[in-house]
Amino acid sequence: MTASRSARRSLCTLPLLLALVASGCGKERQPSPDVKTPGPVYGSENVRYPAAGLEFPQAPSGWSRSLAAAPAIVTIATGEATIGIFRYPRTEALPKTKKDLDNAATALIAAAKARDPSFTELKRARLKVDGQPAVQIRGTETIAGKPRTVRTTHIYAFGGEIVVDAYAPEKDFRRVDTQAFRPLVASMKITAPTSP
Repeated sequence: MTASRSARRSLCTLPLLLALVASGCGKERQPSPDVKTPGPVYGSENVRYPAAGLEFPQAPSGWSRSLAAAPAIVTIATGEATIGIFRYPRTEALPKTKKDLDNAATALIAAAKARDPSFTELKRARLKVDGQPAVQIRGTETIAGKPRTVRTTHIYAFGGEIVVDAYAPEKDFRRVDTQAFRPLVASMKITAPTSP
């Protein structure tokens, strides 16, 4: 009697199992997750790179960080939004005066146009970052075959040029610029690097 009961149970559960298997058939495929749209900033965190003399008290939390070989320091990214940070040692006199900074910005824009004929300047400014002279250029350019809006900041301090290149697709730029790019630059702390 036990074998017979077990056989009946198996026969009763067979249609249920077949229904469960069939319920997965014919369903539409689920869309792939969106890995291109820049993710949100989940607050900020203090990130230090003492060898380069840099500290970022407002680095975006929740974004990936990849260390790089000099002159690159780190790449911070989410989706198609990227912040590249570099430090180039300089032996020549660094720009300090308004005229020096204006000349530096003009040279940077000329170099960008030579590298990418699609580059279009939107705005340029002189500023100070942690008390150090800097220029900032916002524009559009083509990166890896795709149009991007970019904010590049060049800071001249401690025998070097520190570059923060931040870019994203045009549709996402304003949001990530407000949430991540500008706070990161505004919070920067710059000291003498501990290695060349």
